[in-house]
Amino acid sequence: MLTLEIEQQPEWVKLIQQGEEIILLQHNHPIAKIIPFPIQTQRKLGSATGLFSLSEDFNAPLNDFDDYQ
Repeated sequence: MLTLEIEQQPEWVKLIQQGEEIILLQHNHPIAKIIPFPIQTQRKLGSATGLFSLSEDFNAPLNDFDDYQ
């Protein structure tokens, strides 16, 4: 894989940074697509609090599987 460092950002690099995809053409046929990396956000501990709950018998044995034991 070739990795390039961009010192002077041309207009298409700014578009990629804004989430746009760039398709490279050769003789009017697409040969490659340049896409931005997904933005990685920091997860916050407790961000799902209150979104779901577990029943009191969550760890109780399941009688449906008695035939398989």
